[in-house]
Amino acid sequence: MSWLVYALLSPLIFTIVNFVDKLILEKHVRNPASMSPYIAVMAFLSGCVLFVATGMPALPFRDVAIVMFTGILTAIGALFYYRALATEETSKVIVLIQIQPVMVLILSFLLLHETISILQFVGFVLILGAAVTLSARRGLGGIQFSKVLWMLLFVNFVWSLSVVLFKFIVSGDHFERFLSYESWGFALGGLLVYLFVPSVRNAFHESLRVIPRQALAIIAVNETIFLCAKLLTLAAVALGPTALVSVLGGTQVFFGIVAGWVLTVLAPSIYREEIARRDLIRKGAVALVLFVGIACINISL
Repeated sequence: MSWLVYALLSPLIFTIVNFVDKLILEKHVRNPASMSPYIAVMAFLSGCVLFVATGMPALPFRDVAIVMFTGILTAIGALFYYRALATEETSKVIVLIQIQPVMVLILSFLLLHETISILQFVGFVLILGAAVTLSARRGLGGIQFSKVLWMLLFVNFVWSLSVVLFKFIVSGDHFERFLSYESWGFALGGLLVYLFVPSVRNAFHESLRVIPRQALAIIAVNETIFLCAKLLTLAAVALGPTALVSVLGGTQVFFGIVAGWVLTVLAPSIYREEIARRDLIRKGAVALVLFVGIACINISL
């Protein structure tokens, strides 16, 4: 199968994961704080599967420590991702997560001493401009920004730092050897959040009392789908040009807008996206600008 198919399937499947996450939060796990421990358990199991599937690789302690730390950072970001998803439209969350290439660019410049080209700077401006435009609303006191914007800026920062650190360790090596340790790091991060954040611990205990088995099955299946999307991305990178794979990953913003529109029509009790013609045109224009920005950043790499 062509790398192009993998590169397009991956953002499509990630979009499905985002909307299933929204379903879980709307129907089964009403307090987003309780999601982290559930996902941590799934990450631990995924790590075990990946460890066996990749030949049980033994890595130097320093590499294990840093890769697991990237997983911990991802788990911390996931805590705020679920909070944002619980209060905002899924399609908007998907768009705002695409700020991540900007964060990666800045952190790569600061930590890895990579240079920023003029084209990348243009992409930087386009992506930030698109995110700010989507989040801005005119209120009684003037222009107001969604609270979710600040949460997702933090999520993007933490996840981008995780990506940069992972890139620092892998550095062209066989990345699949590190995947199980990254998943175990996520599991460890979820455990630490559970132990040291009382609101998460209490929410999880309360959720365990009432959550149906069906919901646990949905969470398990959704995390399996997420792992498949992750592996598809890695397969696309292995078979095709990394820059183009990264650009095609930006098509998730368009998948998100279309999926939000369709699901709001089919299941309005769960999905309540703004689907008026004016809103769809605005989202589409923002998504197009953001996609161009992603292309500017990645094509010039």
